[in-house]
Amino acid sequence: MVEISTRNFTFSQKAKKLPEIIKIDEEFAYIIGLWKADRCSNAKGIVGVRSKDEDLLESFRKFIEKMKLDVKERIVKSYGTVKEVYCCSMPLRRIFEYVAKNRDKLFSEKRMILSYLAGIIDGDGSTGGNSHLVIFYSPGELEDAKIDSQLIKKLGFDTTIKIKDNHIRLYILKPSKLIKDLLPFIILKRKFMAA
Repeated sequence: MVEISTRNFTFSQKAKKLPEIIKIDEEFAYIIGLWKADRCSNAKGIVGVRSKDEDLLESFRKFIEKMKLDVKERIVKSYGTVKEVYCCSMPLRRIFEYVAKNRDKLFSEKRMILSYLAGIIDGDGSTGGNSHLVIFYSPGELEDAKIDSQLIKKLGFDTTIKIKDNHIRLYILKPSKLIKDLLPFIILKRKFMAA
């Protein structure tokens, strides 16, 4: 498990204090995956997720509270009504961006990779029982799809990337074993119970 000193990411005395050390553990890996899939804002210092699912929002809420930051919530109407759970912390945002950018190096253990993938799949994954598993990305996230593909390949599974007009799809081929490995980390298990 990797530990990050928050001092390296805090450049202002006014910034809200984070714990001195943050452990990059399975929970953190899951939260990074969820944030990458469902982040609510690219605004400076905002760290949050947007979802219709209260279970996902609750897991993010608990994480923020563990960091001893103020949790904020709001309802957003876009394609339907969704809720955002977020906090304002530039140091935490920098840490999230650092970990997300370096996930291929920081998530070297199998359980860390599985936790991260579970967060992404809970946020932006689609499954048909044990027959298929797909992760969706925005058009500008091809590099992210490639990095995630490499992480999945580290687990011994093949992938293929398909580029569509308005999104990118990362298919995990023959995913039944991977799904079995992912289930302990998945919050939205109902995704795997359908079909």
